[in-house]
Amino acid sequence: MNSSRFKWLLTGFILLIFIWQAVSFLFKSSLVFPAPADVFEEIIELIKSGKLFIQLLQTFYKAFLGLFLALLIGLITGFFVGIFRALFELLRPVLMVLRSVPVVSWLSTVILLWGIGWKGVVFIVFMTLLPVVIFNVAEGVRSVDIKLIEMAKVYNVPRPKMFKSIYAGSVLPFLLSAINISIGTMWKAAIVSEYLIGDSGLGLQIFQAKFYVDTPKVFAYTVSAIFFGLLLEIIFYNIWERFFGEKAV
Repeated sequence: MNSSRFKWLLTGFILLIFIWQAVSFLFKSSLVFPAPADVFEEIIELIKSGKLFIQLLQTFYKAFLGLFLALLIGLITGFFVGIFRALFELLRPVLMVLRSVPVVSWLSTVILLWGIGWKGVVFIVFMTLLPVVIFNVAEGVRSVDIKLIEMAKVYNVPRPKMFKSIYAGSVLPFLLSAINISIGTMWKAAIVSEYLIGDSGLGLQIFQAKFYVDTPKVFAYTVSAIFFGLLLEIIFYNIWERFFGEKAV
């Protein structure tokens, strides 16, 4: 990040804190809208007690497990959907519906299957991300130059080598794009799911703090969730740029 960009980022952050402070001054009650100082004090207490990191790891585990399953199933399904046009047209309405289903709509199914706990959270994250991965991988497969495939068949190129040299190179940027989109989505889906049906994690802590009308703690966990969500996206973006460069789309 160059110095000019960093200055603008820092200025924007200071402006955000200023607006936050001004709004909290208007409400004049930490129960309604706590000041930044009260929230950051609460965050420091959560860090000192170790509670923040314990809950953070719980959310990380469920979010990344859901992402891993979506990538695993989505990569295989997306490959076949991309190759067979009829299969793509058959599954497209289903995938479009799944992509549009809000998190809360899965609740009754999840509660009946597993009750309150981590399985429901992982399932919701998985179902939220799966259509994104399938669509991106399928698009990557469909973007492969047909002439390259025909040439490989003419020269009897083995299928494993054809997949590695032709399909993998075409699918990789689209798969990276799916991960890039999924990082932020999985984090929000995991926290919302924990809030609704979780037995641990940041989402549950936000729910409990809200239940006891501990607004500074609600803000503290929310700010922490936002910070680590943005941190995940920044880390992936830097890895993406460093190792894949212009391949990313």
